Amino acid sequence: MMRKILFTGAALFAATVTANAAEKWKNAEIATPAGITLQPLDKGQGYDLGKSAASFIARERIAFTDAKGLTLYTYANDTAGKATCLDECAKTWLPVAVLPKVKAFGPWSIVTRADGVKQWAYEGKALYRFVNDVDPGSVGGNSPARFGARRLNGAGVFVGGGIRGAGARGAAADVPLPAEWTPALAFPVGGVKAPEGLGVREVPDAAVVGLVDSDNFTIYTTGRNPSKVESVDWKPVQAPVFAKAQGDFNFIDRADGIRQWSYRGRGLYTYAGDLIPGDANGVGVSKDWDVAAVVRFYMPAGVSIHATPGQGKVLANEKGMTLYRRDGHLLPSGGGPNLRRGAPPRPAVGRDIGTDPRCGTECLKSWHPYLAPDDAAPQGFWTVAVRADGKTQWVYQGYALWTFDGDKKPGDINGHDTYDIMFSEDKTAPPLDAGTPYDGAPGLYWAIAIP
Repeated sequence: MMRKILFTGAALFAATVTANAAEKWKNAEIATPAGITLQPLDKGQGYDLGKSAASFIARERIAFTDAKGLTLYTYANDTAGKATCLDECAKTWLPVAVLPKVKAFGPWSIVTRADGVKQWAYEGKALYRFVNDVDPGSVGGNSPARFGARRLNGAGVFVGGGIRGAGARGAAADVPLPAEWTPALAFPVGGVKAPEGLGVREVPDAAVVGLVDSDNFTIYTTGRNPSKVESVDWKPVQAPVFAKAQGDFNFIDRADGIRQWSYRGRGLYTYAGDLIPGDANGVGVSKDWDVAAVVRFYMPAGVSIHATPGQGKVLANEKGMTLYRRDGHLLPSGGGPNLRRGAPPRPAVGRDIGTDPRCGTECLKSWHPYLAPDDAAPQGFWTVAVRADGKTQWVYQGYALWTFDGDKKPGDINGHDTYDIMFSEDKTAPPLDAGTPYDGAPGLYWAIAIP
């Protein structure tokens, strides 16, 4: 006998700030052109559904990837603006072709190969895909799908297995990547060396990689003259007395005696309203203030970032209505979607669930797919999925996105943390269809889509 129980919870918070991510932070280049996506490597895919994966996922490396999320590489033997991996080499290392009508910009250039193919290059180095990579997050043919419950990888081979939270479960050691090949990384950002006491980190609430202070709090810039910044909410980032200017970093000697760091000619500040690292609550307080962004991430036209008290920032559609993801967790696992950022995105889980929320006909009367234009192309953390009805649905960091009829005004998150718990009293029954492999009681959750 199988029982399915529906538990419902609702949040009562309203949005306080709206900021269109596509229009902000124009002081930094967008991370990727159309057709080039981003994927966290290693454990950042979230395959292992143990307690650590449920509450915290390290995103130590984010790679440039192709439209299918497969890692891109550079070749040490290439010279700037030229691709030399040809003939036999090109059978293993595939050139990353440029989509029609997509143009080069910033660090992105186009290399014309000897065979006539137009190939992307980043900072002058041609980009390739490795034929042995079969899953997003793979490096050198080593798929992170080996870590976690038993499943089919992208090549149709069973990998993983064993009890939850046990790690590799006997997976073979990594096959070394040839020395002349290197993953092309969007993060850590190359070419930006911050002075001691400053850093460069992901700032999720602002959808950027930006500057942070020694405590990893977000740093902001303003076009205002420092002498005109009178609010106690904005604290100048002080430079040590003996610090030296380097690259885009310099100093402002203020009238109050503070030696303040500047970046690209603008003074740097922290904001008193940021409570934890990753907050960007200073965005939207005034049009004069921006996050000190090094790289900004692509957002589709109409998508915005809204602030909510208690749950932080959420993604919203062109009408300001909250976007949601269908996520999966083991019932007793650590963390939880009811906590602020308590259930970080795990792209592997989102891909397994796909566009089928498995919530029944009545449920789908209230939940609607967030559809993408017919000509939408994957870019950055955004991809598109073709639904069973032939329509295309936006996918963010692996999760198909949805709207909820229970939200009546911008900022409502009434669908957040509503969920289905599934279990079977028949221990010999096949695994329940929760979209992603589990070895315990699975729960499928509706959760806010966080940037």
